[in-house]
Amino acid sequence: MNILEARALRKQFQLSASPFATAKTITAVDSVSLSLGKGETLGLAGESGCGKSTVARLMMGLMQPTSGELFFNGARLSGIHRNAESNFRRAVQMVFQDPFSSLNPRMRIGEIIAEPMIIHRLAPKNDIKKQVLDLMDRVGLPSGQYDRYPHEFSGGQRQRIGIARALAVKPRVIIADEPLSALDISIQAQIINLLIELQKSFGLSYLIISHDLAVIRHLSSRVAIMYLGRIVEQGSTDDLFTSPLHPYTRALLSAIPDLSTSAVKASVAVRGDIPSAVSPPSGCHFHPRCPFSKQICSEQSPQLEEKTPGHLAACHFSRELFMELPGKTVDK
Repeated sequence: MNILEARALRKQFQLSASPFATAKTITAVDSVSLSLGKGETLGLAGESGCGKSTVARLMMGLMQPTSGELFFNGARLSGIHRNAESNFRRAVQMVFQDPFSSLNPRMRIGEIIAEPMIIHRLAPKNDIKKQVLDLMDRVGLPSGQYDRYPHEFSGGQRQRIGIARALAVKPRVIIADEPLSALDISIQAQIINLLIELQKSFGLSYLIISHDLAVIRHLSSRVAIMYLGRIVEQGSTDDLFTSPLHPYTRALLSAIPDLSTSAVKASVAVRGDIPSAVSPPSGCHFHPRCPFSKQICSEQSPQLEEKTPGHLAACHFSRELFMELPGKTVDK
């Protein structure tokens, strides 16, 4: 059973009318379905503005979808009892992109980490400090820093504080929205190793959201690629990086010079800039930039279909373009 599952989530935002523009609707997330198993890491990748962070907030319950449903442990979350909702809030925690803005500058870090325990009444008052110090030790923060304020820490240390705060309520799922993008490369490696170690120790499930495919590849067992609000490809990390079946995925991979030789290196050059989410292209949203597009691409939106076992792509021509690769079996 999946621990967390989104089915056909859609999120629309209304833009108010002005003297120079009429009211418009933006579809930030368009029929997105994702599932996360116990102890699994799912990576969600795509360019900035594609809707990744909106998906994170929908799956956290911080934002209500326009349509679609979210399930936790097989139970639909809409209309659940208040106690069940409280359990969900505790079980699914988030690590934010900017560790400084997500920490209260007026609170000491011991108080920041302890706050979720107090809210959820998870420990006796006289035992909270001991549990906080234990968490600080697990994420690599010295106990002597208990009474310091967030501004006294480096970016990497602040991200460790954010991770400790998320762990304070003993969650089952952590959603990490660009957790490394604000950090130096050397610090990124330390936080990646910490996330891997914590997952093994606590049996956590991760949804890792990033525009950095190297990070996604290192951390994830499965990957979903997003473009203008839609999932265009999804599969195991090995399949997606060695035999991608969507032109957009191939373009993302070919743009990264430092991937290992096991990843696809055939270049796919895209045309123009990302279209506006206010007025996305008809049919396949990627067709104005795709070097392989044909008339059907502008007329019909391709469905996200299973092309090989466990490997899905939303492209009319995946089989013709990409499935004659070595090691692939194509149904004739």
